[in-house]
Amino acid sequence: MNKSQFYQKIACFVGYLFFAGMSAYFTATSLSMNILNGTNVWFIFVPVLIISILAGWCLTNVISELNKSVNASKTSFVLNLLGFLIFWIFSFTTNVHYFFVEKHGYSILSKELANSKQYIIDNTTESNKKIDDQKNTDKRAIDAVVQTNLSTFGNELNHTMEGHKGFGEACINILKSTENSLQRNSDLYGDPNRYIIFDEVRDAGDVGVTQRSRFPELQAKYTGRMREQLQKKIGVIEDYYERQKNQNTDLLQRLDTINWLESEHLPQVLKDGSVTALYMYQKQQTGRVISKMPPSYGEYSKMAKIYPSSRMFDTMTVWKDIFTGKLGDMTMIQWIIIALICDLVAFLLFSLFRK
Repeated sequence: MNKSQFYQKIACFVGYLFFAGMSAYFTATSLSMNILNGTNVWFIFVPVLIISILAGWCLTNVISELNKSVNASKTSFVLNLLGFLIFWIFSFTTNVHYFFVEKHGYSILSKELANSKQYIIDNTTESNKKIDDQKNTDKRAIDAVVQTNLSTFGNELNHTMEGHKGFGEACINILKSTENSLQRNSDLYGDPNRYIIFDEVRDAGDVGVTQRSRFPELQAKYTGRMREQLQKKIGVIEDYYERQKNQNTDLLQRLDTINWLESEHLPQVLKDGSVTALYMYQKQQTGRVISKMPPSYGEYSKMAKIYPSSRMFDTMTVWKDIFTGKLGDMTMIQWIIIALICDLVAFLLFSLFRK
């Protein structure tokens, strides 16, 4: 072997180590995020690089067997081809996954966070408005019933028809009807109160009173009770709808966390630019915000076509999403081509080194 051939071999081997080293780093990083829970990349890099060299060795053995005109070993050919293909497919899929996360990771995380913020704004604002509207509707409805009964009671007491003079059955029916109206929807509101305006025992002495001199007293007594019970019911309605609004408090408080992540952490991730920074930040975003969102957030995100950040660090999940079209406008063809070129150049250089 002359010096020129020697230097060519060295150049091929150095070139192979460069491309194989990059591929091994991409694979090690993907594995670190994927199944090894953030294990230091360099602990994974060394064994992956060694396996990469062995895969290159297997490929050159395959080529050597193909070039033999006699005494070619089918067993050696099959085993070496199998060893090469297993590693190469593994390397190729993890490399594409690495490129995907590096290119689209920040966008996925920032869009997901912005989407969760918009969900909170939309749902709390709209929900609170609906709650207030329904509260006011319920209050007006019960107030209208009681106001009507107040007027009807006064007319009945002071302008009694023949046979219904004074505080009789008609007046009592109006009071009982008011009680029933106030008692209605108690289960809905979680209302434990009893609304008693006329009590058969306590108020038995008022039944049958026809002296007009007592009508003002009776009117003041029972209309006062009606208004008092009405206010008690309105208080129950207010409390019920405020409790519903309080269920949105946790969501509103989460806005502070989202604003903190947007202003403090996302800019640091963008500045760092590494896949490891994306991986570490995603855990924080998921733990502090996404995992605490209500069940309806999932459907909201689907409608907004937001890709879940929880999927992007799993190699097989990303590949599944490539084939099922779940990545939306995140084009992958360029990363597939780059990964192919990186591996093919590396193995070509190793073949030339061993030639």
